[in-house]
Amino acid sequence: MGYVKKQCSDKTCKMLANALKEQMHKTSFDKISVTDITNQCGFHRQTFYYHFEDKYQLLDWIVYKDLIEPLTEGITLDNMYDKLYDLFTSMINDKKFYQSTLKISFNEISKYISKVAMEVFTNVLEEIEKDLGIESVDEENMISAEFFGYGISGVVLGWAQKGMKESPETMVTRVENIITACKKIAVERYLSNMKKDQ
Repeated sequence: MGYVKKQCSDKTCKMLANALKEQMHKTSFDKISVTDITNQCGFHRQTFYYHFEDKYQLLDWIVYKDLIEPLTEGITLDNMYDKLYDLFTSMINDKKFYQSTLKISFNEISKYISKVAMEVFTNVLEEIEKDLGIESVDEENMISAEFFGYGISGVVLGWAQKGMKESPETMVTRVENIITACKKIAVERYLSNMKKDQ
């Protein structure tokens, strides 16, 4: 199972997506059929299969369009906290749907959030190196970025699995604290390495 990026009519795909969401508010995903989805929005089954292979692919498309694409599109060190706030808010606004979705495609969602977090932290490390005038150590940076990526993914998904009780503001602050701590550790590591080389 993988997130779908293929082109399709936004209107049609959104209608199918909304139909699946409505169905998932009433019944469990495993009991929902393609016919249930198409009946909900007045489409023929052929219309569904023109755009998606099955209901799992539609679910992936929803998560990608609602969460992953807004998070990754144009993300920078300056706007990443705003984008994380939007991610937490989107999940809270459709809490029941995302809690159900995590039970179905936890690994896929975790993989995407980890990947985004790793890319962001790689940029953070590059910024630190530039500020300190230090030559980049790609292998060490990759290990640090992977650790950070899995950590952020764990924070986001752990929050969702535990009922999304904390506010988006609280969660963004939590992530910001992790990033600040990681920055401090990275600076200390570089300064320590510099002393060893002298």
